[in-house]
Amino acid sequence: MRIRTKTDLQDFLSFDLSWRKKELTNLHNDVRTANVKKLPTSLRCAVVLLYAHWEGFIKNAAEAYLTYIKFQKLKLNEVNDNILALSLKQKIKEFSETNKATKHVEFVTFFKNNLNEKAQFSETDSIKTKSNLNSEILAEIFATIGISSVPYALKANMIDTQLLNYRNTIAHGNHLIIDIKEYNLLHAEIILMLDNISTDISNACVLDHFKV
Repeated sequence: MRIRTKTDLQDFLSFDLSWRKKELTNLHNDVRTANVKKLPTSLRCAVVLLYAHWEGFIKNAAEAYLTYIKFQKLKLNEVNDNILALSLKQKIKEFSETNKATKHVEFVTFFKNNLNEKAQFSETDSIKTKSNLNSEILAEIFATIGISSVPYALKANMIDTQLLNYRNTIAHGNHLIIDIKEYNLLHAEIILMLDNISTDISNACVLDHFKV
């Protein structure tokens, strides 16, 4: 993934979201025009793809944002707390998992004396959806990249009990009847959230929110 400039990131977000929305719109049209016999199958397929694009876009967008940040080659004392925590993740893990005072002192010394080193992290290893992108994991992804999850907290029930639960039920081969009105609302809400998330990440890039 080659994302070095703000324009690169915006172009990536726009393209990745555009093709997903086009496919979801086509599926939505299939649902609306399906006859009575085909409607249940069309709805089940549409929900599975709706979830797939939900997870796929969020993972790609977050990784793209981190790729852009990484290319800026900022020092640890130049990034915000979220990116600093991400860069120090391995050292924090070692600190928390040991009772050795020597390791604790080593971490504190590093933190005090080495913040002028370049921020280093793996953008691909940092974003984990666990193929189960619920509201809690979404909040953790936002915390990783430094985006507020507050606007999406009110949608937690819809994400967990409808989108994710329905997808899992269908993907595991279980029978599920989905109401078309419920699907229409779910489709609209997920598309809106994806648009908003794209805007949030784009704005964070433009405004350099990843810097102190």
